[in-house]
Amino acid sequence: MSDHEARIEKLEIDLAHANHTIDELNDVVIEQGKQIHRLTRKLAEMTDQMEELIENALPGHQVDKPPHY
Repeated sequence: MSDHEARIEKLEIDLAHANHTIDELNDVVIEQGKQIHRLTRKLAEMTDQMEELIENALPGHQVDKPPHY
C-alpha cells in the first residue's frame, strides 16, 4: 500500500468516526430538546396550579404577573 493510499484510508476511517460522533451528538440533542419541552410544559402546569392555590387560599387576592409576561 502506498503512502497516498494509506493517507486516504486514514482519512476515510477518521471521517467514519466523525460521522458516528455527529450521529450520537444529534441523538443527544434531540433527547435534550424533548426533555426541555416536557419540563417547560410541566413548569407551566405547576405555575397554573400554584396560581390557582393562591387564589383559593386568599379570596379576593389578585395574582399579578411580572411585567415581562
